[in-house]
Amino acid sequence: MDFDYRLLAKYLVDELSLEELEEVLKWRSLSEENEKIFSEVVKLRVSWKYLRYNKTDKIEEALKMVHAKIDRKRRIPLFRIALRYAAVILLLVSFSYFGWQQWKPESYMSIVVKEGEDVKRVELADGSVVWLNAGSSLKIPGTFGKDNREVSLQGEAFFDVTSKKKFTFVVSTEYLNVKVLGTAFNVKTNENRKSVETILARGKVVLLDKQEHAVLDMSPGEMVTYDKQTNEYVTETVDVNTRTAWHLNQFVFENTTLREIAYQLENKFDVNINIESSELTQRKFRCVINEDESLIEILDQLKYLASVQYRVEDKEIFIYELKK
Repeated sequence: MDFDYRLLAKYLVDELSLEELEEVLKWRSLSEENEKIFSEVVKLRVSWKYLRYNKTDKIEEALKMVHAKIDRKRRIPLFRIALRYAAVILLLVSFSYFGWQQWKPESYMSIVVKEGEDVKRVELADGSVVWLNAGSSLKIPGTFGKDNREVSLQGEAFFDVTSKKKFTFVVSTEYLNVKVLGTAFNVKTNENRKSVETILARGKVVLLDKQEHAVLDMSPGEMVTYDKQTNEYVTETVDVNTRTAWHLNQFVFENTTLREIAYQLENKFDVNINIESSELTQRKFRCVINEDESLIEILDQLKYLASVQYRVEDKEIFIYELKK
């Protein structure tokens, strides 16, 4: 939705028409970020800052600053009477959490890996490397900030972040953010379940909610799943090599249970694997499976390693012990 931010200025001075008010309210409901911006504007209507800046010299000074921030190629004409307070809004909101990022033109590059495509390896300007899984997209700013680096993710990616003193790296998702200094970790979003899964391979990361509040610190080997619908964080210990080997085009299993192996195969081949008994699910194996092997080839390997049998019924796979 293309939104005219000058409508917020008119809202501030109570000069919106009914149609314009409906447009503002529609824009407000599109995202949590829009809701926060609107809240800032509402606060300004009753804030002492509004009275403080309601002076001609302050308005003119703010207006000059705003014009400097607007894209020179397509300046928006701000008429100084009804909309002169737009400069005040932009100036004051710049001191809030969003800052100029919500108001100035910004260039981004989006990298998209479609379903069925191979994993893409992306090297960022700061030396960090990202592996992007199929069905995922990564949004990267044209240039990183002076003291922070931030990218936006939908889907799944493995990050190996270059450590830079006093610089932070943030992976932004729709439901939470992951903040790091120098580390390797996996992030996977699920739009259907409205969840984010973070696995820490090494180093340290901090999970932030969308209000930038630190929620918890993660340790290597941990997986934290955040459920937006219940607003719950669930922490568990996982086999990092198993869960993140996709970015190397391999499945690496080190003392891994058959249930964990089945989980990986279910994700890769979009099937459901049924294991005969709980005892069999906990049986552990060590093996390396290449990404380009077919499901049948992999099942044949398991058949040899685990002395099990299997049968395939469409997308249902049944694994059971051989009868003696």
